[in-house]
Amino acid sequence: MRNKNDKILQSIGKMEPVDGGQEALEIQKRLNEGRDKFNQLVGGICKSVMQISALDLAMGDSTDKMGYISNTVKHISETVVHASQMTEENMNEVVNAHEGFAESIAQVSSAAGSIMDDMEASSREISSIVEESQFTIDKSDQMKDDMQELLEIIKGMNEVIKGINSISAQTNMLALNASIEAARAGEAGKGFAVVAEQIRSLADETKQLTGNMDGFVAKIEAASKMSCESLDHTVVELEAMRENLNKVLSNNERNVSNIVNITDSITTIAATSEEIFSAVTNVQDSMVRLREECVSLNEQSEMLGNVSEDLKVNMRPVSVIEKDLDDSAKLMGSMVQDVFYMLSNRQFIANVQNAITAHQNWLKTLSTMVKDRECVPLQTDDTKCAFGHFYYAMNPRNKMIAPLWNGLAEKHRRFHGYGKNVIVAIKNQDYARAESEYRSAVKLSEELISDFKKIVENAEALEKEHLKVFAE
Repeated sequence: MRNKNDKILQSIGKMEPVDGGQEALEIQKRLNEGRDKFNQLVGGICKSVMQISALDLAMGDSTDKMGYISNTVKHISETVVHASQMTEENMNEVVNAHEGFAESIAQVSSAAGSIMDDMEASSREISSIVEESQFTIDKSDQMKDDMQELLEIIKGMNEVIKGINSISAQTNMLALNASIEAARAGEAGKGFAVVAEQIRSLADETKQLTGNMDGFVAKIEAASKMSCESLDHTVVELEAMRENLNKVLSNNERNVSNIVNITDSITTIAATSEEIFSAVTNVQDSMVRLREECVSLNEQSEMLGNVSEDLKVNMRPVSVIEKDLDDSAKLMGSMVQDVFYMLSNRQFIANVQNAITAHQNWLKTLSTMVKDRECVPLQTDDTKCAFGHFYYAMNPRNKMIAPLWNGLAEKHRRFHGYGKNVIVAIKNQDYARAESEYRSAVKLSEELISDFKKIVENAEALEKEHLKVFAE
């Protein structure tokens, strides 16, 4: 009986079929159910520790980003506050300058109006002078014509004087002849001699008078010619003056038109200046509001920074939980060496296949980082990735699995090291190195996946032969 019980206990210990009655079968059934539940517990623990690890990584990255964003927003808000203060001061200077500018515009506008009034008055005076000069020219031309008529009259007078002189000479000659004839007549011609003497005396007086008139007429003629020449010169000067005055008048009219345009421009400038002043005032108000908002934003960024620090503190238990779960997984990994708790081949194969999927997703994330040149949360600790927690907790003993399994450690560590190098290269903007490290990761990934598949293939072969992955 004792030998039979020993045999039953030995079969139960090896989890082999027993032939010991209903009680032994019940015990073995309960042990099998417990082992199945333990397998489920191992799977759950491995899954939980992987999820906690992923959560810790994501939350750590998020808190770092929150801290970075908080510092960035704080720096930006402080910069904006400083800029708004400077802008507000500049706007105050602009407002003060605008007041002086507006006053200058008003003065310029007033001065332009006065200049335009003066120029219009000058234009009227110049126009009057032009009219007077034209009237003077017309009168000078008329006077010149009158002087020409006077010269003609003087010329006629000269002819008359010449005729009188000729008559006087003839009369004098006639009186002389009469005196000679009266002398010949003797006593009888005395009376005739007196008349002849009177006629000769009249002829002499006439000659003397015409001689005086000749000099007087010559002076009148000379004066008339000089007057004509003077009139000609005066007319020329008046014509030149009139042309110059017309030019001055034309220039004055253009200047008046320009001043009108300047006045219009000044009016436009004044209106624009008022619009600018209104805009500057709005900018001032906006700067005040912006500064107030930035002060509020600065306070909120500090709150965000505090929240980030609090979140880091609150996340510390997650790391502790991750370590506890990892320790639990490793404890279970040591337990699965016992036949009572040994992990099933199917559970082992499922975990390895999950590792292949996680490995491929990790590599896709690395590819996206290299392509977008932007870092995202990526687990670079080979002991904390989806496969790492399971790998370092389990120790398969079967000779078809153990060599391949033990050879994964160094490759898996180097694979995650390429991820670290890619992150460093991207942060340093060394994108060529990031591409090179990624290509090395892809090449090593092919080896790892090949090893994973070989392990799965061997584990399935052991399952068909009813041999255990964790048994020697």
